[in-house]
Amino acid sequence: MLSTFHGIEVGKKGLMANNMGLETTGHNLSNIETEGYSRQKVNLTAFMPLYEPSANRVEVPGQIGTGVVVQDIERVRDQAIDDRINYEKGGLGYWEAKQQFLRQIEMIHNEPGKPNLRTALDEYWESWQKVGADPTERASREELIQRAGALSKTFQHTFDSLYDLRKNADNLIDQRINEINHMAGEISSLNLQIVKSEAMGDKPNDLYDKRDLLVDKLSKVVDIRVERNNKHEVIVYIGTENLVQGGLVNKINGVGNPANEGFTEAIWADGRKVKLGGGELAGLISARDEDVKQAIEQTDSLSVNIVDSTNEVHRDGYGLNLTTNNNFFKELPISPYADGGYDFNNDGNPDGTALFKVSGSEKINETTVIGSSGFLNFGPSVPNAADVVVAYNANDKVKDVIDKINQSEAGVTAYLNQRGQLSFKAKFPGDDRFPPFVIRHVEDSGNLLVGIAGMLSQSGGAGAFDYRNIGDVAKFNVPSFNVSFTPEKHPAAWMEVDSKIIANPDSIAAAGGVDTNGDSKPDKINGLGDNRNALAIADLRNKKIMVESQSTFGEFTRAMVGDFGTRSESAKINLDKNNAVVDSLVNLRHEVSGVNVDEEMAKMLMFQHGYNASARLVSTFDRMLETLIRMGA
Repeated sequence: MLSTFHGIEVGKKGLMANNMGLETTGHNLSNIETEGYSRQKVNLTAFMPLYEPSANRVEVPGQIGTGVVVQDIERVRDQAIDDRINYEKGGLGYWEAKQQFLRQIEMIHNEPGKPNLRTALDEYWESWQKVGADPTERASREELIQRAGALSKTFQHTFDSLYDLRKNADNLIDQRINEINHMAGEISSLNLQIVKSEAMGDKPNDLYDKRDLLVDKLSKVVDIRVERNNKHEVIVYIGTENLVQGGLVNKINGVGNPANEGFTEAIWADGRKVKLGGGELAGLISARDEDVKQAIEQTDSLSVNIVDSTNEVHRDGYGLNLTTNNNFFKELPISPYADGGYDFNNDGNPDGTALFKVSGSEKINETTVIGSSGFLNFGPSVPNAADVVVAYNANDKVKDVIDKINQSEAGVTAYLNQRGQLSFKAKFPGDDRFPPFVIRHVEDSGNLLVGIAGMLSQSGGAGAFDYRNIGDVAKFNVPSFNVSFTPEKHPAAWMEVDSKIIANPDSIAAAGGVDTNGDSKPDKINGLGDNRNALAIADLRNKKIMVESQSTFGEFTRAMVGDFGTRSESAKINLDKNNAVVDSLVNLRHEVSGVNVDEEMAKMLMFQHGYNASARLVSTFDRMLETLIRMGA
């Protein structure tokens, strides 16, 4: 027999269920602007009916309903959409970081506006033309010094701006590593809270939202993968390594790399490098160590080649004060020793030779036939790799060998200098483990460098120059003025006109000279009105002597600016594409998980009417019981 109070119990359950529905709807509406909030839905189910089938069940026409209860409060979320957003956000963060720094590199180059390196270079070459037009005029010499000083300042400013940009990227990398560790810590803490709550039979929807929001933000900073298969723990991976596993965090450390000027690298606690795919952190590292670094290297290369090529010609000329062998630009060798000895491994003792350029002692021309076969060995282009070998045969001309060297990965550019001497000049290495602007190895198995060019004293391995040996500059059979040592780090940062030239403009060597003693170096002035040396320097403008790409200075500058313009445009295209994809996915997630005011208001009315009906039911049964009690009295 049913209890007299069964109807009141049914009404009570209705009140409680509809009340919870109203509260959940109010919770949704209250959090309509909350970042990361997912709409929650109350799932109602009929309570266990009376009576279950059994031999002693009460004789009634059928099972009697006992009302409604809340089965659960469900968080409306599509995990597949979340995973897709996390993946695409990695690309978005990467290209945002890249595009931001590429755009700033463009602004530093200031093309096509003024002033910039290109316009400063044009004015510098034009000033040499003016000196050549009248080498005895004082005003043109003063103007040349001013233009050369302006060029130096432009290089210094460009370098300072680029280096500050690189340091800014490094600071942001440190910040992002700290953010990753902080978010990983919060995710692990939420994992523990969620496991405890789930163990009590609850569904901690708001904690789920907080965790998913953190994962969402983390996915933009670093490329992650989330594993949710184990109900007891959520694992967040970076590559194949776990950053978070349940309540455990594998922190990332920001460690300075001495081989990369002390800039920060992302390292796991056990010392292994973090393998980053996409994400803002990877984009910042790429911008710092690829884009900005290359812009600095190209600026340094342009600077050192202008200084070296100008000084090489200038030293052969004579000034109005009859002085010669003067540098026009300051030279600052990295080595403090006369033989170029340098401490490459930073242990406090010299362990090699820092040689930038060497020229043979014999005058030759491009059509000179070698007359014998052999090969040139320039050492490996990558540490522990095979040596770069350039073979030549008896029928080859000097120009053929120069072309072979310049098309190889020898680490040097070969050319004939203004005296017609075969010259090798070091380039920026393709591998950071090699020092910049250092000739690594020069060896000849035959007679080209020993006899024809007059560069090496001896052929074969015994007569080879190698930068890892101290005093190996003695292997070259050339006068000291045919050797230049590696410049101090970042030549663009300290480029300036030599103090002798600033103090006395008459020291500008506009006049050419005559070689009277047969050492290929002019030792007698050809007349104060001679302008050959000034015109020879001005003509450098049109010569393909940029060691990095066998181009003129102007061509190199335009290619450098154009390259970064193309990179910036490509980054913007990729950024726009990723933005569109992420926006589309976020909108799709909002359609699934977002709070719709109209829908919630409709549910509010539904639960309100349900509550009112349940209250009416309780009230009706209350009056029936009151009547029954009075009749019994």
